[in-house]
Amino acid sequence: MKKKYVFILTIVLISLLATSGSLAWFSANKEATNEFKMGTVGVEVVENSFKNITDVKIQSYDKAVSVKSLGTKRTYVRVRLIPIWSDHNLPVSNVKLILADNDDWIKGDDGYYYFKYYLTEGQVTSELLAEVEFTELGAEYTGKTFTLKVVAEGVQASHRAWVDVWGIDVLPFEADKAWAGTRES
Repeated sequence: MKKKYVFILTIVLISLLATSGSLAWFSANKEATNEFKMGTVGVEVVENSFKNITDVKIQSYDKAVSVKSLGTKRTYVRVRLIPIWSDHNLPVSNVKLILADNDDWIKGDDGYYYFKYYLTEGQVTSELLAEVEFTELGAEYTGKTFTLKVVAEGVQASHRAWVDVWGIDVLPFEADKAWAGTRES
């Protein structure tokens, strides 16, 4: 009888060892961490000289305007220039925006100026605007303040994002051209 118990106990122990070994084999795992970081699109207007002018005179004022890419994605840029007098009833027909002397910008049918190249992080466009000139200032402009509002927009250059974001079907320039210009830190 003792041999029978030893035999049964031996079989039970062998079964337990085989089962626990199998469970360990089936339950072994290895962790892997996959991190994804989304790219960003960001732009900032870079301008010199005036923000607002009070006591405007019939003359030209230096006003260099360009755009810097702050994001990590390749970015297309467009800019709208909006002249505004502090008295909104005054016409802006006496304001002449003098564009910079380059062909890097194209004026679209929608009133925006489009930069013909995509920017990478830290790159700055060539200048869009060089000067603002005033003509025919009557007495109604005395003491009024002039502001040039510069609205810059950026959109990722890939996946035709401009269609959804800007609502245009075709870019007014040839796509996928890199800007070989400067990079600021």
